[in-house]
Amino acid sequence: MKPVRSSRILTVLGLGALVGIGGGLGAHRYLPQSPIVRGIYVGDARAPDRGTGAWLAARRDAARARTVRFHHEDHVFEATLADAGVTLDVSATLAAMEAVGHQGSFSSRVRASERARKGLVELPLVWTVDETKAKALLATFAASLERAPVDARLDLVKHLKIKEIDGQSLDVDASLAQMKNAAHDDDELVSLIVHRVAAKVSVDDVSRVDIEKVVSAYETTFVTWGVGANRAINIATAVSHFDGTVLAPGESFSFNDKVGPRTKERGFALAPEIQGDELQNGYGGGTCQSSSTLHAAALFAALDITERQAHSRPSSYTKMGLDATVSYPLADLKFKNSLPYSIMIHAYFPRPTALRIEILGGDPVAKVDYTYGIGQTEDFVRRVTVKENLAPGTRIRHQKGIPGYDVFSMVKVTYNDGRTMERKYYSGYRPAPEVFWVAPGYDSGELPPLPEHAKGVEGAPGSGQAATGDATITASTTVGG
Repeated sequence: MKPVRSSRILTVLGLGALVGIGGGLGAHRYLPQSPIVRGIYVGDARAPDRGTGAWLAARRDAARARTVRFHHEDHVFEATLADAGVTLDVSATLAAMEAVGHQGSFSSRVRASERARKGLVELPLVWTVDETKAKALLATFAASLERAPVDARLDLVKHLKIKEIDGQSLDVDASLAQMKNAAHDDDELVSLIVHRVAAKVSVDDVSRVDIEKVVSAYETTFVTWGVGANRAINIATAVSHFDGTVLAPGESFSFNDKVGPRTKERGFALAPEIQGDELQNGYGGGTCQSSSTLHAAALFAALDITERQAHSRPSSYTKMGLDATVSYPLADLKFKNSLPYSIMIHAYFPRPTALRIEILGGDPVAKVDYTYGIGQTEDFVRRVTVKENLAPGTRIRHQKGIPGYDVFSMVKVTYNDGRTMERKYYSGYRPAPEVFWVAPGYDSGELPPLPEHAKGVEGAPGSGQAATGDATITASTTVGG
């Protein structure tokens, strides 16, 4: 019996050896003999049998110049993958290729290797994105996609409630995610993501304003003939941008944010405005009358004035200290609704030559008194400028001289509950020269006597030097104008 059992053992061992040899031969045939299975496709291209790393590196270098288009609605922006910080990751792509046929059970490795050899395995290229570089590129698109929200308002003339319009701005992080998830093929289109920017004032907020109650009002006048015609246009254009604005309690107002740039394309006209110490034509001249009228109305409503600058000279249409100069985007008028209810700014023209601005919304919470005092006065000079285009013997007084003033303003607020508050502020008005334009060779002795508060002549054409009043000035000539 023992010899028989030994024979069986030998037979089993022999069969096992044959199976092992056969399995080894199968594994040799069906499993990959190198790190990368032959026949594998990567990014729509068959990988070479040798030099795969160099092949991928060449594809990486070529892809840097590939164009990628970013879009949102009608906006399309072009850049290269290099500009966007997108790079083919050679190491990661190689690792993905080497994993085929080398992971999982024996049978799954065999199946994966066989599919690869038949050209049935296609892997995507692996890309990396330099987030700093990508965000810098996306930031260049932001301004074109940004749309400021428009608050709801009341049109008291047409008796309309004008619904708010939400704005939008570029969502950089979401757009970056779109870029990361893209395949980065030729002529690729990547969607840019924007997010909604809600308006601060809704039509429901507008409905809560009690428009029958006037908190405060202020009125200024202007002329509509001569140089005043275009000033009138600019005053009307400016107020059209903030008339009907509603401010909830605690909300702030910015004149420049509401009115925007003063340009011809936005309806503003050429009119005299202060540039340096002389009046020159510029788009938007006269806009400051609307800001000054609004400043006074806000002050008498006991609103919190947070930013205001005086003109370089006193304004003829309001008291010193009540004016508010504006210049986009630098000099601004800002205030905050410090009242316990929502208010609306109502600007209209009770007469063709008058601007009236009312703050509507509730009963006044206080009585506001305004006074000012002049600390020091500075005399002005006469400036004589030669204009080559004037006919011989011609003179024109281009600008009236105005003294400079140091003005100290005091605002006293007496609240209905008996509390009082005082606020003081300073306005520095520089002297503005009296300016004469004269023809070449004009005899300076023909100019009228110096007016009151004039301390001398800045320019005396034809004399080289002239001693006038208490000043000795070297003559100067300006050509053009």
